[in-house]
Amino acid sequence: MLSKSALKIIENYLSLPFTHVQGVVCPYFNNKQLGQRGQLKALVGKGTPEEIVEEAEIIAKKKNINLEEINAEETKQFLVEKNIGIECSGFITNVLFEKYKDSNINFFKKIHIPTKNIWRKIISRMRPVENINVLTYFDEHNSHEVKKLEDVKSGDLIIMLQTKNLERNHIILITDKNNDKIKYVHATRWSSEGKHNHGIRRGKIKITDPTKNILDQIWIEKEKTGEDNETYTEAKTAKTLQIKRLNF
Repeated sequence: MLSKSALKIIENYLSLPFTHVQGVVCPYFNNKQLGQRGQLKALVGKGTPEEIVEEAEIIAKKKNINLEEINAEETKQFLVEKNIGIECSGFITNVLFEKYKDSNINFFKKIHIPTKNIWRKIISRMRPVENINVLTYFDEHNSHEVKKLEDVKSGDLIIMLQTKNLERNHIILITDKNNDKIKYVHATRWSSEGKHNHGIRRGKIKITDPTKNILDQIWIEKEKTGEDNETYTEAKTAKTLQIKRLNF
């Protein structure tokens, strides 16, 4: 299992720590669409749960909106409309930071952010969360492939590169593994979810044959399997699909 602090931050994304309401799932937001630079982490899909709540409250106050008067569903709609949420690698980064902090490891000093540009290197050290993406985790300096399902453990990553249907890279965090089941969590948006129903979500992979690869197992998310499970169908289209483990 992951550390208590890592599990806690996952729970806080699943129910953002608003004081007025519970059960607001942090929505998915990918800054690639807007391309904002130099913004606060919460506005570029990289914020912690606390940063996301704080920014939402600031924006609501500026717009003369009283968040205490709206319910969980309306609060999530507000977040989506204001482009406040979390993308997949930002979510993973904030969770792993907590995981390694519990082991007295400085995650941001350990991870290698690949860039040849000196200025980008400086920025990456000043603002590491904003500069860590899926390719950072896939980089051989940071991780290696776990080839056998029997060797998978919590903290490992499922990485998809260049998926065909969404044309993106995606990353999933494995939270637990027993003999025949892999549990995971990620930030995502399915095409079937509409404008507001996306965000942080749990899923599991039932291992029916450990000698085969991960796509030959049963992926279950939102009680959907097979072609109805968009995480599974996205994984099938990826040019590269690997289970990776950090090197530190």
